[in-house]
Parts: sequence; C-alpha cells; structure tokens
Amino acid sequence: MQDIIPNNNNFCKLFLDLLRKIFVYDPSERITAKQALQHPWFKEVATPDDGTEATKIRLQRELEREARDREAALQKNGYRH
Repeated sequence: MQDIIPNNNNFCKLFLDLLRKIFVYDPSERITAKQALQHPWFKEVATPDDGTEATKIRLQRELEREARDREAALQKNGYRH
C-alpha cells in the first residue's frame, strides 16, 4: 500500500493506518465497521489533492456536504429554488 499511497502527510498516514486495520486476515483481529467509522482519518481535514483516489472521494463528499448545508440554510430562511 505504501507504494501506491504516499506517506508524506498526516491525511495519507491516517488513511494507510485505516487500511492496515481493515485488511487484516483474521476477523477477530480486524477493525469493526463501527470502529472504522470512528478512525481519525474520517475527522482529518483534507489536504490539497495529491492525486490519490481517497483524496478525490473525500473532497467530493465535502463539496456535497457543503451544498446540503447551504440548501438547508436557505430552506430554514424560507428560500426555495
């Protein structure tokens, strides 16, 4: 994994850590879905696009979340489109 994902910033280091915990052969030692969702990688502020697919997905999710937040704020204030 280290050959594919650069280990040059905290975002990527946390992503590699999460992958290592997911790809454990023994299910009793593997991270659970609930634990995975609590992993610090999901709380990490995205870095500028470094070309990895993980960064692209994260940036897209942030854009979608911001759009939903703007829409909710507009609806709360009585604006409709």
